[in-house]
Amino acid sequence: MLLFRRIFNFEKAKVDKMEQRLNQRYTPGAAFPLQAWLVTGGREWPARVLDLSGNGLGLLVEAAAKPEAGLPARVRVAMGHHQQVLETKLVQVRPEPKGLYCGLGLVFREFPGQKIWLQLIQPIAIGQSLRAVPAERVVQNEPQFIKQVFRGDEQSMLTVWLEKSFGTPLHSFEFEMQGYFCRADAQSGTLEAYTLEEGDSHKGKISNPVFDSSGDLKAEIRQLFRWILPNLSPAVPDDVRAFLQRFAT
Repeated sequence: MLLFRRIFNFEKAKVDKMEQRLNQRYTPGAAFPLQAWLVTGGREWPARVLDLSGNGLGLLVEAAAKPEAGLPARVRVAMGHHQQVLETKLVQVRPEPKGLYCGLGLVFREFPGQKIWLQLIQPIAIGQSLRAVPAERVVQNEPQFIKQVFRGDEQSMLTVWLEKSFGTPLHSFEFEMQGYFCRADAQSGTLEAYTLEEGDSHKGKISNPVFDSSGDLKAEIRQLFRWILPNLSPAVPDDVRAFLQRFAT
């Protein structure tokens, strides 16, 4: 089952262009709701996901599992009600203080399975790619606010506005996530979902609210936002993290 039906609808022809970026190893955030089990020796062993990429993952399992490098194995992963069974090959097994580290290479026989896996990586990759834009490079064009910007891979950008008042409280934010947007402000307390549309005017690309009668697209954008939050890079300050978390319900 796809994690997202409306967004990240990758085409097979474009996956090759993504592989170089997604073959970087990412470490899921501690609160990211990803579960995994290593299936080997006729049993399922609970596993902790230490790292993952577009073509592999690293798991920590208890020593009693006794996996053997060079042999095929399966990994079952779950995100809420989404589940996927991955065909893998055990590339590396090494002892760790709390068990065994298993480095696994992923084997995708069909594109749909690969597509689900690539969708799963998106919130991790987007969140961890964010880096603070130096203050001198941020255009401060709103006299009543101080703007902070964090840029990431593939057009991802988090913009935060702080009020120029005592304590410089956080006022609002806009989070662009590869062409999808979430916006909210402290006063309304409402998280709004947007898409990026092409305009014919001289403005070119403009962001417009999502008007989707079924609600599916809005729901997927909001879910992406919620899954990104546990994976935000250390470059995002704690107060900004807490502010974003207010809108994750």
